[in-house]
Amino acid sequence: MFQTTKYKQLIKVAKIVFLLLVSVFVIYKLFYAYKINTLFKTFDLHKDVGNWNYVILTCIFMLFNYGLEAVKWRWLISRFEPKTFSTAIKAVFSGITFNIITPNQMGDFAGRVIHLDTMNKWRGSLVTAIGHFAQVIVTLFFGMCSFAYFGKAYFDFAYWLPLGFLFVLALIFVYLRLNWIYQSIKQWLWVNKLEKYVNVFESFNEWQLLYILGLSFIRYLVYLMQYYFLLQFFKVEISFIPAAACIIGTFCVQSVVPSFLLLEIGLRGASALAFFTLFSSNQEGILLAAYSLWIVNMLLPSILGMYFIFKVKS
Repeated sequence: MFQTTKYKQLIKVAKIVFLLLVSVFVIYKLFYAYKINTLFKTFDLHKDVGNWNYVILTCIFMLFNYGLEAVKWRWLISRFEPKTFSTAIKAVFSGITFNIITPNQMGDFAGRVIHLDTMNKWRGSLVTAIGHFAQVIVTLFFGMCSFAYFGKAYFDFAYWLPLGFLFVLALIFVYLRLNWIYQSIKQWLWVNKLEKYVNVFESFNEWQLLYILGLSFIRYLVYLMQYYFLLQFFKVEISFIPAAACIIGTFCVQSVVPSFLLLEIGLRGASALAFFTLFSSNQEGILLAAYSLWIVNMLLPSILGMYFIFKVKS
């Protein structure tokens, strides 16, 4: 009993320390490293911006976006441990909080599995990886389409595009054949020893994986529209098709370049400028749109995630 009580107290202290560290890092990066408050001050929010309905729509789409992600994760984990939609939302937001201190959103796995029973944490990590795999495929496919749009007029590596599309097709094949691949290698000694954990890969057929890919596709379109709304709000004058190509290119760069979420906001700004300045000279508006999307899609959910992490029973 003493050990149990001591363990719970230790976990509670660890949670408090973690949440304080996340808060300090976020404040430092936003206001000291990237000086977002100074950038916002250069804009007159009464005169230099568009309709505030764009901001409202962006926030509504954020809720829709993570609602879809919760549906996707809940559906994936349900055959191992049924969860309510409410718990799935908490898990998604907790994952965003853990992403603050991990590279390339690796913390998403830890943030979600703390809402699962001990025996299912490994399976929870693997089904989360399946969901991420689907999202990466969608991101890379659209990224190739974006680079094809720009073509040799803007990039010298356009001749690599066919290989890029072949690579994406190969990923789609691997993704849809996870069941077959697992069946082919399950007799390997090290795989056989871990079968009770890694057998999640034989739990989904091609149609079920296509369903997850479809949800990932819808989520991507939601991201795209959020970005476009904010470009309109900050009066970045660019028509929809070029804007979509720039948004997709920016998302693709952010996905393939290793980064911490705390550093990602700087990467967002740099990659956004690289694409959008081809069509617009409104650099402040471009940066503010990129940073505002980060605030809406990452910072606000991570604050909610802090609360959900703290409330998880030890």
